[in-house]
Amino acid sequence: MQVQRAMRTTSVILSLTAALSLVSGAGCAKKSTATATAVSAPKPAAPAASQEVTPATLGDASVTTDDRTGTAPPSGPIYFEFDSAVLTAESRDLLTTFAAWAFTKQAKLRIEGHTDERGTTEYNLALGDRRARAVADYLIDFGVDQTRVDTITFGEERPAQDGHDAEAWTANRRGEVKTN
Repeated sequence: MQVQRAMRTTSVILSLTAALSLVSGAGCAKKSTATATAVSAPKPAAPAASQEVTPATLGDASVTTDDRTGTAPPSGPIYFEFDSAVLTAESRDLLTTFAAWAFTKQAKLRIEGHTDERGTTEYNLALGDRRARAVADYLIDFGVDQTRVDTITFGEERPAQDGHDAEAWTANRRGEVKTN
């Protein structure tokens, strides 16, 4: 496991270095008022502990950003399965794109963990924390400076959707990345 993590970290660093070289090389060209094309880094290897997830149980996964510069990738929550803090393949793909952006912009990030209403308050706060940490750890493993990443758990206290059914529970099992 440590060898895989070291290989993945080395691969990510090399990928980010190449992406930064491309971006900095593009800065030498004639200045333009048009927005630059985004450079996405390669996807890191998936962790061995991922779960199979169906689109019906997750909806669309992406990253929520409160980005005043308007340069962040698309936004929306990172969804989790019931009673799980394991990132899905779709979530990892989106977080990879976001991590490349956050790395180049040196963005300060706050990751929020949320749960549905089922479970005790204490359990849901702990699960929300594990979800926030899962997102933060992925971004940090990808190269985002850990001093720029904070996590907070809200458990069931800030639902994205009111209701007491499967649709509401699915919408509320999420992590959100906020930029400052």
